[in-house]
Amino acid sequence: LKMCGVQQEKCVPLADHQSLNHADVSALVSTGQTLVMTEKDAVKCRAFAEENWWYLPVAAQLSGDEPAKLLAQLTSLASGN
Repeated sequence: LKMCGVQQEKCVPLADHQSLNHADVSALVSTGQTLVMTEKDAVKCRAFAEENWWYLPVAAQLSGDEPAKLLAQLTSLASGN
């Protein structure tokens, strides 16, 4: 967001797999503000999302030799080595 010129009011990191409810998420936003979250967190908020809550899809991209390294690690783990 910063690279796109967005000036955020605050950033609230959430724990991985943290459960979310309307009261907790609503407390993050003041009247007139927009809440932007990851798509992963937005899925947890579908049942109670507000009109000023938005999400951004996030895609990971590996570069260089990282894809090959990751595949080697996964192959090793899958084979029990």
